[in-house]
Amino acid sequence: MNLSYLLYIALKNLTHDQKFCLILLCCLTCLPLPLLVQAEVEKPNVIVILTDDQGYADVGFHHLPAGEDVLTPNLDRLAASGIVFRNGYVAFSTCGPSRSSLLTGRSSSRFGIEDNGTWPNGDTGPPTDEIILPRLLKPLGYQSGAFGKWHLGESEGMLPLDRGFDYYWGDIPKHKDYFMRHLPQPPCWNPPKPQEECYLTDAITDEAVAFIKRNQEQTFFAYVAYNAPHSPFRTTESLVKRIVEHQPKFQSAYKRMQQQKKFPRYDFGRFKGTDLDMEILRLVYCSMLLSVDDGVGKILATLDELEIRENTLIFYLSDNGAALARPNDLGGVNLPLRSGKGSVYDGGVRVPYVMSWPGTLTPARNEDMLVSSMDIFSTTLELAGGVLPQDRKIDGVNLIPYLTDEKEGRPHKYLFFRRQDRNAWALRHGRYKWVWNPGKKAHLRSENPALMPESNSEGGLYDIQHDWTEWNDLSEEQPEVKERLKRLYKKFTKDFPPPMSSSSPGQDK
Repeated sequence: MNLSYLLYIALKNLTHDQKFCLILLCCLTCLPLPLLVQAEVEKPNVIVILTDDQGYADVGFHHLPAGEDVLTPNLDRLAASGIVFRNGYVAFSTCGPSRSSLLTGRSSSRFGIEDNGTWPNGDTGPPTDEIILPRLLKPLGYQSGAFGKWHLGESEGMLPLDRGFDYYWGDIPKHKDYFMRHLPQPPCWNPPKPQEECYLTDAITDEAVAFIKRNQEQTFFAYVAYNAPHSPFRTTESLVKRIVEHQPKFQSAYKRMQQQKKFPRYDFGRFKGTDLDMEILRLVYCSMLLSVDDGVGKILATLDELEIRENTLIFYLSDNGAALARPNDLGGVNLPLRSGKGSVYDGGVRVPYVMSWPGTLTPARNEDMLVSSMDIFSTTLELAGGVLPQDRKIDGVNLIPYLTDEKEGRPHKYLFFRRQDRNAWALRHGRYKWVWNPGKKAHLRSENPALMPESNSEGGLYDIQHDWTEWNDLSEEQPEVKERLKRLYKKFTKDFPPPMSSSSPGQDK
């Protein structure tokens, strides 16, 4: 384990008088005081890498059938260097509320945000009296940068620099302009690139790398939020060729793409309908995800080059599950999880989730404990030497003590999910999950939705440990478990305000 981390934890738990006595003892016994001083001030850099609408199955490291389509060598390398949370959840299954919860450490149900575009002006994001992570990191000596998709507000007081970030580059002015026809190029592209070589995912990566290099001598927090693989589905021929080389089954789809004569940059165009070429859509989706993997590789190479990898904690996750049945699937695969984006079933809220910190966290580890995206807030803040806000409920937990055996038990006994606008609630408690989604049929990709079991009018009970498809409702077999989870849900959410009503301008960004 990282020595400076151990010393930092030891010093962090000492009182002021105890620290003074320890320093005095070091002086009298000629122990290396600078090492202790360094341990107290050295804090890890933290990088959060967030994808958009990535399917649970769409990574190599989960070893699921759909993972054979994608090419993710750098993500797999990141996973091998750290911990894969097989029960990693986000707080919400939609972009804006999920990001709000991650950066505040609080379920955004606590402040009435349960969908995109809920503010009267169509804006999205936590109210300005909610504290997001970079604001708390600033007085602790951190430089904070945000890159890529924001989706937490575009009006005055809601922008990244208003909320505590020191630097931002992304696509707020021109959402998801993958080919950057209108979006200004990042400052790091100097001289500017020819327009035909511009691709948004690369720009996000390169600007994040430039930020890391500028701040290599000080502690930083980087929030790298890729738009990919969210629609619109736009890619480059070079990315497509690499996927086809990796997975030859896509050769016929590639030939059909060539016949359309759209290359070297390919725009799938209309992506909702029942008459679409789903094989091409899957190929484009996989190629967009490949560009993210390339970005992760660049970030890792930069940290290695600067010799700061062992002092950098990296989180990787998606903001929610892949989007399914709108009326067609949008390229991603969550199987064997049930349903997808917008749902409180696991296909909506359970995501690829990796945490890597070489020298501190045991590598190549698969972990079954329940963890949440909200834990990023608490873990980062306490590692930085900060204290969690005491004037509000923080749902996130510092994961480090549980992962280094400093604490016994599990960080979360339960996780809850609410989408009141869709009449849907859920609570995961240990191996069981109660889902209230009356009358809804959830779509499993490649399965006939008509064959899906109807949700019980009182909600369904599932043993996630043995049935992660959420297919077999145990309500009749274990009514006492179901009632216990229902009571827990009501207890934990009884003080939540009603959610703001959605308005159309901010939907599905």
